[in-house]
Amino acid sequence: MTTTATRRNIPASGSAPGWTLVAAQGGYVALYLLCGWLALARAEEVTGRWQVPEYGSVDPGWAGAFAAGTILQLGPVLTGLGLFCSIMFFLIGGARGNRRLTVALLVTTAATLATLVVSLTPAPQSLGGWLLD
Repeated sequence: MTTTATRRNIPASGSAPGWTLVAAQGGYVALYLLCGWLALARAEEVTGRWQVPEYGSVDPGWAGAFAAGTILQLGPVLTGLGLFCSIMFFLIGGARGNRRLTVALLVTTAATLATLVVSLTPAPQSLGGWLLD
């Protein structure tokens, strides 16, 4: 009697969720930077300095103020969620065997962490508050 070993082929999970996470994190970091720069440029037009005006003193006066203020105010929440998703993706081994995905995910996770640190400082919070005021 001969015993043959059976081999189970487990299909790879695919890398689409990882690339989606990379695109979402990188896209939010870019959007956060763009909104911060546009808000500072508008503050410079209004006050003559790259400084946040006092609350209620000057109306931002542009159509994107609400959207930019919302993005700046939600920075800590959304970047924290992105970091949680990255950590969980690495823990479940979603990037195992794909070097390009691993490097891209590490880069966007580092950029998301830097954005989290910046978004927790008083300047972006007050700038977002001025836009939403």
